[in-house]
Amino acid sequence: MACTALIWGINFPILKLGLEYSPPALYTTLRMALGMLTMFAIAGALGRLRLPDRRDLPVVVSVGLLQNMGFITLVTVGLQFLPAGRAAILAYTSPIWVVPAAVLMLGEKLSLGRAFGVGLGLCGLAAMFNPLSLVWNEPDTLIGAGLILLATLVWTLGLVHVRRHHWQGDVLSLMPWQLLCSVAVMLPIALALESPSVIRWESGFFWNLLLSGTAASGLAVAAQVAAMRALPAVSLSLSSAAVPAVGVMASVWVLAERPTVADIIGFLLIAGGILTVALADRRAVASASPVLDEQQ
Repeated sequence: MACTALIWGINFPILKLGLEYSPPALYTTLRMALGMLTMFAIAGALGRLRLPDRRDLPVVVSVGLLQNMGFITLVTVGLQFLPAGRAAILAYTSPIWVVPAAVLMLGEKLSLGRAFGVGLGLCGLAAMFNPLSLVWNEPDTLIGAGLILLATLVWTLGLVHVRRHHWQGDVLSLMPWQLLCSVAVMLPIALALESPSVIRWESGFFWNLLLSGTAASGLAVAAQVAAMRALPAVSLSLSSAAVPAVGVMASVWVLAERPTVADIIGFLLIAGGILTVALADRRAVASASPVLDEQQ
């Protein structure tokens, strides 16, 4: 998970730079296609490439369309309107939405600690987008923020489905097909909306695609899905706090961005909310363990 956080955090300024070479839909398609080819090659080399079991097809489509295509596309489009550091903070507010989703869809209990963590996260969002800190003559800021927050909601829906699904195949054998599903749907959409002739095929763009496609859209996604299958739905999101931290620092280094005071306060509150939720979930699991031991 540490490597995943590092790759995805650095990926935010990389994406911002990539948009200088290509429009967002085609850029997203190219990245997912490269990630798909990478995962097919790895699965084939390890002898794990096989057709998915029909019982896994719903989650293959779900992960492909929601957590791959939906999340990546919305974040990429949103990055046109926001600094990369702020986008990284907003894109990983998913733990805030995981809690109510887990309560409503997975039947998990809403403890006081979880509720307090959600409250901290919402306060963080309010700090970042309070009327005094916004530049009202730049409405693109709100558009970008709305797109990225929508991406987190889409990702959360995919997480809930992953947690509820009874898997037949393993991550490595299913990941190539999930990315294939993403590319198959996204390619005609991208070609209908944008022209490939406007892409600047320069050496910098190829290096950009190598990192954002092979690493961020392939290997890191597979690692995240594997973790989703092994960790509790809410505690999983603790690692998400590291991604915006890396993203902000990488954006300062690569793009010379300067986060605002509101961004820093918002990040600290959101990170505090994530930590509070994770600790509350850990206490709930620990208190349930003795009961299970007695029953056994």
